[in-house]
Amino acid sequence: RGQSYDNGANMTGQYQGVQSRILQLNSRAFFMPCASHKLNLLLRDIAKSSVKAMTFFGTIERIYTIFSASTSRWAILNKHCHIMTVKKWSETRWESRLESVKAIRYQMPEILNAFEEISNTSSDSLIRSECKSLENEIGSYEFILSIIIWYDILVEVNTISKSLQSPNMDLDISASMLNGLLSFLNDYRNTGFKSAKTTAKDLAKAIGVSADFKKIRIRTKKKMFSYETQDEPSKNEETIFYQDYFLTIVDQAIVSMNMRFSQLESFNNNFGFLYRISKIKFMEKEELRKCCHDLQNGLTDGELKDIDGYELYEELLIFCTIISEETTAFQALSVLKKCCGSFPNISIVLRIILSIPVTSAGPERSFSKLKIIKNYLRSTLSQCKLTSLATLSIEQQITDSLDFSELIAIFAAAKARKKQF
Repeated sequence: RGQSYDNGANMTGQYQGVQSRILQLNSRAFFMPCASHKLNLLLRDIAKSSVKAMTFFGTIERIYTIFSASTSRWAILNKHCHIMTVKKWSETRWESRLESVKAIRYQMPEILNAFEEISNTSSDSLIRSECKSLENEIGSYEFILSIIIWYDILVEVNTISKSLQSPNMDLDISASMLNGLLSFLNDYRNTGFKSAKTTAKDLAKAIGVSADFKKIRIRTKKKMFSYETQDEPSKNEETIFYQDYFLTIVDQAIVSMNMRFSQLESFNNNFGFLYRISKIKFMEKEELRKCCHDLQNGLTDGELKDIDGYELYEELLIFCTIISEETTAFQALSVLKKCCGSFPNISIVLRIILSIPVTSAGPERSFSKLKIIKNYLRSTLSQCKLTSLATLSIEQQITDSLDFSELIAIFAAAKARKKQF
């Protein structure tokens, strides 16, 4: 009744993907793309929306590479940075971009001091040149402002992504969180640049950098014909940064949010009036009847249908008087279990809502356990033993509750070589 996969074409493909083939067998097996994967793709869209954004993350990568390529340079970094070390970012690791930006955002003076020491003590001219180049690039006001903007966006996205990975997440809460993230992006578009400038100026002052944008030479194009229009009037560097960088990445984030989470909007249209089932008592009866009828159509496949829209309408009129105003869909289902089948249509609808998965983060973590279990020391591990170890690792809460002394006694009795006469 519910499907959720990552965003690989073999799983989510519209025509040949797994979700498409299952929908051909059962059109009521609703598909929900993994929201956490979608947020990661959102960050990828933003990072590739502007040349300056791509250059920014290229600089972050260069900072990590030059320190991690040598133990002596890594020791110099640790001598200056005592809170956290620089991190490598990855396309597929959800928190990697935030961790890599955070390490530089809060330790910029220390990292600059580390680069200065390496450029003064290194015997390799190439390393000296690279450190000097990175020192000048990090110490520019544009980079400082960029890292403030990116950190503000990444923190909000990561907070929502972590919350969506909760095992108790449902459509109601996920829709509220994603709408909250969209509201943040719209507000940040209007007020974020001003607040980021204030923070960037304070940071620039702390490291002794002038809070001025680098002067850019305006390129003029050669006119081939006399009727060509004049070049656009030159803009100041702050306006160019605001329009070509800040607005570009924020607008791309808003567009990607609306495009990538359109499926969630369709679920809101079908099931939205049942998210807060206690609020139904404040709805107009005609509106409620129409919602029930539309939901019946959505849960109908040919001659088969899950619910009767009119009966659902009648059941809701009675059931909403029984529950409190703060009752959620999950709590309402618990109440229904005590009603001995008096509201069958409501029970079916709520079970369908709560069965639709929001993310596939749990299976992703299960796959990640395999790397820990089957390392190079266990390369010849059999499939049976690997499955058993993976089950123990994944179901750690159950494993911790077991009595090992009893298990050891059973194992020892089974493997005992002494024969009893």
